[in-house]
Amino acid sequence: MPLSPLQSRVLGLLASQRSPDSYVAGGIALNRDGPRFSADIDIFHDGDARLVAIAESDAAVIAGVGISVRWLPGRGTGKRTALVEGMGEQTQLEWVADSDFRFFPAQPDPLFGYVLHRADLATNKASAAADRRVARDIVDLLTIHETILPLGAVIAAAVGRFPGMTPEEMLSDIRRHSTFTADEFQVLAMEAPVEPRSLHRRIKAMLADAEAFIARLPSDAVGVLFLDGDKVVQPDLMALARYRRHAGARRGHWPSSPEIERAMLERYGEG
Repeated sequence: MPLSPLQSRVLGLLASQRSPDSYVAGGIALNRDGPRFSADIDIFHDGDARLVAIAESDAAVIAGVGISVRWLPGRGTGKRTALVEGMGEQTQLEWVADSDFRFFPAQPDPLFGYVLHRADLATNKASAAADRRVARDIVDLLTIHETILPLGAVIAAAVGRFPGMTPEEMLSDIRRHSTFTADEFQVLAMEAPVEPRSLHRRIKAMLADAEAFIARLPSDAVGVLFLDGDKVVQPDLMALARYRRHAGARRGHWPSSPEIERAMLERYGEG
């Protein structure tokens, strides 16, 4: 699990502070079983009404055990940032206001307290990778594609948050932001050394797979996730009727079938 000792300590201190509308998200949650160390801890909130109070409460908990917390510039609406130092290292904490539109509710987790569902982590990352050119985003998309959900299905669902944007457009933006030098990859903090040539091959294959899936996806199958039982999957496009379609909603929701809802709660309640 790519967490530094300080990050593990901070997350443990703050787990009891989290709730269904104040939850861990971003790279650190995505890489809990992934290859990349994240330089910060992102705590998302449904809107910014209580963000400042929650950030200051979290900071007080951390400072209360002797870990240094220093607020960084940029205390505008929707975000607070602090540098946390202790145990011979440092990490950044960011409290961020985010849209409450998602596919699933934030789920209880023994490590994070509450954490964004992996499918929502994936669609958030695809949206970020379409908006900016950052090496860690494309590496995280590979982790998603290879271990969580193929990129084509992630993109097809992600555009449900952005009316008017097509999967083809989002994929095009991600592709435009997907080329990096060996140096840009090698400065990332990874569990194992980066082999840029292999990484580029995997990125190229991921984008080709996503393009092939999106090219065949019917327009009425855009903006939703597909469930096979209680599992989020990339569907067989020749047999779409066999899957349950799951749309996003404010604060997310579990599938309507009582059996699937119970299975989801059991699976994700265990962390």
